[in-house]
Amino acid sequence: MIVDRLENIGNYSYLGKSFETAARWLKETDLGKLETGTVKIDGDKVYVMVQENWLDRETPAYEYHCQYADIQLVLDGRERFLLGWKGTEGRQKPGADVYFCDVGESLEFVLGPEQFAVFLPGELHAPGNPDGAPAACRKLVVKVRMTEDEAC
Repeated sequence: MIVDRLENIGNYSYLGKSFETAARWLKETDLGKLETGTVKIDGDKVYVMVQENWLDRETPAYEYHCQYADIQLVLDGRERFLLGWKGTEGRQKPGADVYFCDVGESLEFVLGPEQFAVFLPGELHAPGNPDGAPAACRKLVVKVRMTEDEAC
């Protein structure tokens, strides 16, 4: 996992060509003008989900991915994330690269505007949590294909 500010996203281009493509797009795009929905950057290798969420979850929902890294970038509001370990075997969402599981231990952190977290394949994380009282949050989830292998 990586946590940093948007201005430093280029520092992580060593994570591969697709990550470099994502970082360049994030630096060159007027992110405030993006409409809610999915934006294709490089086919299924790099795409962005623009989300406006109401954060009111009381119980974190842990997930991980096998093929994709997530770049979770908060644009407006604050969002609490949890990074977990010692998870149970994942239950796959049919047809998607997302697995849900229970977690034994975790740590948490909060992201504000122009801060991001990168969750690499296999890293247990729970996004979508309020930082205190329920609130709105606008963010990007950039999906970056890290491998063609579907197995974790």
